Formats: sequence, structure tokens, C-alpha cells
Amino acid sequence: MLYIDKEKIYEDFIAVYSRVSTAQQDIQKQIQTAKAYIHNHKIDEDKVIWLEDDGYSANKLTTKEIPKLQELLMLIKQGKVKTIIVYHRDRLARNFYEYVALVKVFYKHGVKVIFTASNQPSFSKKLAIEALYGMFAQSDGMNISSRRNDTNKQFPSNIFGYQRIGKKKDVKYIPNPKIENSLRSFFYEVMRIKSTEDLFQVIMKYKKVLNNKQYHNLLKYLSNPFYAGHMETIYGFEKLNHVTPIVSLEDFQDIQEVLKNLNDDLVAAMTEATKHSIVTPCCSICQQSMTFRTAELGESGYYICQKKHKKVKIEVTQLNALISEHLIQVINRIEIAKVEAEVVAYLNKLKGTNDSKLISYNRKLAEIHKEITENFTIEPSIKFEKLVYKARSIKKEIEETHSMLIKIDDAKNHLKEHVQIIKNTMNEELQGYDLYFLSSLFFTKIEVSTDSIIYYVNFGKFIKDGDSIELNA
Repeated sequence: MLYIDKEKIYEDFIAVYSRVSTAQQDIQKQIQTAKAYIHNHKIDEDKVIWLEDDGYSANKLTTKEIPKLQELLMLIKQGKVKTIIVYHRDRLARNFYEYVALVKVFYKHGVKVIFTASNQPSFSKKLAIEALYGMFAQSDGMNISSRRNDTNKQFPSNIFGYQRIGKKKDVKYIPNPKIENSLRSFFYEVMRIKSTEDLFQVIMKYKKVLNNKQYHNLLKYLSNPFYAGHMETIYGFEKLNHVTPIVSLEDFQDIQEVLKNLNDDLVAAMTEATKHSIVTPCCSICQQSMTFRTAELGESGYYICQKKHKKVKIEVTQLNALISEHLIQVINRIEIAKVEAEVVAYLNKLKGTNDSKLISYNRKLAEIHKEITENFTIEPSIKFEKLVYKARSIKKEIEETHSMLIKIDDAKNHLKEHVQIIKNTMNEELQGYDLYFLSSLFFTKIEVSTDSIIYYVNFGKFIKDGDSIELNA
């Protein structure tokens, strides 16, 4: 019988990690520098694992939200990877604190890190020194981002109310004559208001005058010194000579004082008026998704049938309250033991399938190695090259299968823990993102009629025997 030592499969593997933040950036530069390092140091390519996070911004996401970085950490904690090749320190973490946390993981598991960027110092075995390098890398990244933001403030590619004329250094921004007067009137009316109610009325008025703009866009215009021909820096306001102002800097600053005094009420009103429901409902008559409508400031937005059923209408606040109430009823009727048994059965089946695959792949690899030995000649041959290529392909399948088995084991080991957490906290923490996620998970569809709401519930087979659910608004 063929014996498989799972703990030895990855023991000397090297992980190459690459990441870019946006689709406009090219990840290939990082990959090519890694390939050059691998080639120059005569590293066996069969020992290399390639992990790429393409389009994941470390400034917007935590390390836990970046998938291939999480996979890398899993392999490290399993003791399967002892060397990492990465282009730059700033590819690993978004800030100093997250970088230090990663470095501590590397130290704990004896991981060596190789940076391929020409300006990067070697990975230090002393935490204080490596933390200092991480701080410098973060500072460099912030400087680049700051320079990019400053450029966008001075020379935006498109800004409401202005026409951009010329190119590069000769570019100028002049007010759009079609909306210049309306935009100027908007600024000066806001400058003169005295109360929250007055501000609401002015914003509602200019929402229509300025082509039905969104509330947050109107607030953004009021807060942008570009309309006063300036940009804000850490030293104060800097004049932009290539911009024709619509309002004076003094008036702009007066407007900021008005907004500052009424900001909390304004933000609360905008949030209430533009807030969508947890789940988008559909009309029970025509079965079409209902359309969201923004309300007046301070009032709740609402959903209405986009066809002819105008009486099918419900406010967001009312709908969210009903969804939350009924979601708790559904969750209380779910028998957790049945869910746990179903998941364990599925994981066991998945593990058995992958165990069989691993045995089969190892048997095939042993046969190919035997055939390679028998067909080895000093002169290269097409048959020999095909066998080597086939062996490499099977090794990759072994690697992927073993990674899947690790994930399955982790899922089984933590299943009871997760179930217990759900039992203890689910009903207590149905707020914000959790409420949105759970509602989408448990309700396949929500229908609204003129006098009731109908919920279509997932996981019917996990409802406790003898329970019947009737959910009516």
C-alpha cells in the first residue's frame, strides 16, 4: 500500500506573493521580478507556489479580507511554507500595525522573507529593525498616495460645473455657462441660512435645479474649495491660478461654518432619506423588483412598484423593522444540530473524495517516476520531456488537493466553535452588516402587496419538527 506523508509534501515550498490595488495597475512587474530571482538562484520551479491578489486594495481592506494573503498565512501556520518572495513590504500590509503583526507570524513559524524590489533592505531578524523598515515603506506609500491626491485636487479630469480647456500645463478650468448661475446661487443661499430646516429646503430645491443630483453630491460641491479657485493643504488654502472661481474664498469659508454647525442633523437626514432596505422586495402582483425612491430630507426612503401597481408601496424604515422581527422568528426555529450534521456529512464526503484523489495522484506519480528512470538517456527526447511535464502537472494536482484537505480539516475543527458562537450571539447582534447578510441568506425573496408581506424562507428542512411559520406584516 502506498504511504502518503502529508506533512512532508510542502516542507520546502516557496511562496511568491503579489498584490495590486486596482485593475489599472499591472501585477506582472511583481511576478517577473520574482521569476528573475527564482531563475538566478536556480530554484526548482516545482517548489514554487504562486499567490496573486489582483485588484485588492490594502488601504480599503484588512489583511483578513485579502484572500490569497489569507491562504499564504494558512500555509505558514501549517508549517508548509518557510520562504516568501514578495516585491515590496507595502504589498503585505496597509499600515505599520498590520505589518508588525504579520512579521510576528513570520518569526513564530521561522519564515524567511525575500524582497525583490531594488530599494528594499533585506528582511531583518530583529523586530525593532523590521518594524522600522515597515514604517518607512508605509510612509513612502502615503507620500505617493498624497501626491496623487494633490494632483487630482488641482487637475481633476472632470468636475461638475466646469469646462476643462487645454492640456497638461496649459489646462484651464472655466465655469460651465449653462449651470454657473444656478451653482453660484446654491452656494450663496446655503451661506445665508440659519437653521436645519432652511438647509433642508435649499438642498431639496437645488437637487431639482441641478439636474436632480444626489444629496451627497450636493454636499460634496459645497465642501470643495475648487469652486473658490483653491485647494486645501496642511498649510491652509493654496490658490489655483488655472481655475476661474464661482465663489470667493471668504464666502466658501463662511459656507463651511454653516455646514459645520448643522452637519450632524444634515448627515442624519441624508442617511434616513437615502437608506435602502436590507433586502430589495418585489411586487406580489407582477413579481418585479420594486424601485427605490429617495425621500425628502429627514424622512424615510421608500419602495414602489415600477409597473402600474402604485398602491404597492412601503417605507424602508417599516420594511427593515419587519424583516428584522421576522428574521429572528425564523432563526429561533432553525434546529442547529441538523445543520451541523449536514455540514459534517458534506465535509466528510469531500474529504473522502480528496483523499482518494491524493492516493491516485501519488500512485500515478510513482509510475511516471519509474518510467522516467527507465527511459532516461543522456540525449534529450520528446518522450522523456513529456514524462517530466506530466510529472510536474501531477505534482501541482497533489499540491492543490492537499491545500483543499487542510481547509476541510480546519472547517471541521472549528465547526462546533462556530455553531456555539451562532447560538450565543446571533439574536443579540442582528445589526448592520450582519442583519443584511443573514437576511439575504435566510430569505430567498420578499413580496410586498397592498396589505401584507410574504417571506420565502431558505433551509426549510432544518426547521424544527412540528413548527409552522406564518409571517405576515
